[in-house]
Amino acid sequence: MQHPVGTIEARANDAPEDEPTRVIVVNKLPAGEVARAFLVIFGLGVCAYLLWSIHEAIFLLFLAILLATAIEPIVNRLRRGPFTRGSGVLAVYTVIVATLGLLATFLLPSLASQGAAFVEGLPERLVSLEVYAEGLRPRPVRDVAVGLLHELRGATENPTALPSGNLLELGATAAEAVLSFFTVFVLAFYWLVERASIKRALLRMVPSHRAKDVNTVWMEVEQKLGGWVRGLLLLMLVMGVMASIGFFFIGLPNPFLLGVIAAFAEVIPLVGPFLAFAPAVLVALTIDPYMALLVVVFALVAQQFEGNVLVPRIMGRTVGVSPLTVMLGILIGAILYGIPGAALAVPVAGAIQVILAHTLRIEDPVQMEGHSPPLARERASEAPSDQEAAREANAAQHSVRAS
Repeated sequence: MQHPVGTIEARANDAPEDEPTRVIVVNKLPAGEVARAFLVIFGLGVCAYLLWSIHEAIFLLFLAILLATAIEPIVNRLRRGPFTRGSGVLAVYTVIVATLGLLATFLLPSLASQGAAFVEGLPERLVSLEVYAEGLRPRPVRDVAVGLLHELRGATENPTALPSGNLLELGATAAEAVLSFFTVFVLAFYWLVERASIKRALLRMVPSHRAKDVNTVWMEVEQKLGGWVRGLLLLMLVMGVMASIGFFFIGLPNPFLLGVIAAFAEVIPLVGPFLAFAPAVLVALTIDPYMALLVVVFALVAQQFEGNVLVPRIMGRTVGVSPLTVMLGILIGAILYGIPGAALAVPVAGAIQVILAHTLRIEDPVQMEGHSPPLARERASEAPSDQEAAREANAAQHSVRAS
């Protein structure tokens, strides 16, 4: 309730000396500001709903951007020769498909046979693990472990046939995964071809005094994403080969399969290196406790080599995200997209960190110097190659003659 000033002063004068003076102040917001705030909140809610409605497409686009930033340095090198940007991308795609085909031809049969042998001997290994689970303490942990192993053994010993509806759903999921795989490559192709145009359109939408900062953020985010993908692939290759060789000399069955599992576990941030050797330790426990101890020692040595040698040399300061931010990103990504979302927590957190650092003006100058590529290199990568420039000049001459 609003009172005139005179009323408040009168009450203050009439109040006894021993009682505290009470003053009522009423803040009255203009109706225009309330309506404007409501429209802003409503607009943000609508935008969030629309983004969530197309979150699968956004996820595929982000994967395509990761692929594009990973192969862009190779495409730029090819453009110095007889390749345009589009033909350079197709050449890189050809090499990727040929490499995957060779790996599938030479390694897939061995991987399939080892996988079949592993599944065939899985019930016996689970029985052996139940002996160790019975000795676990405290009792709740033992009950959970024994119950889980018992259910797994029952599922492997008496597999039930899937209903026809589940088979159709499984086939639809597989077809969707294949379609998404090709969609990522198509989107990456068009992103690389139209990247300069998209960037120029974005820079025209921001104020002129902010265009340079936006361009710097764009360049640094691309460098972080591309460096992360290339470093992760190389790290997976090195750890997979090293684990396979180590498991082979230790005497574990199916060493190549366990090495592939260790390689793919590197995708998961922070906890991946620990999960990489967990299947090998469990398999070794079913054979000999001393073999399991040997696998644990080998895992510790491999993790020390990875953390102190491989990661600093391969990844360097590619992303530079704090462990707390990575853990929060893993939790949020796992809730939204499961394992793929958890795996992409590091590049997403790195990109957000770059944007916030430039927006709030809190980026470390040393880190900015190490991450930001020179502007001349950026202009050179976006400039048309000699073949593209000649083609554009010929097209311009033909158009002039036709007119």
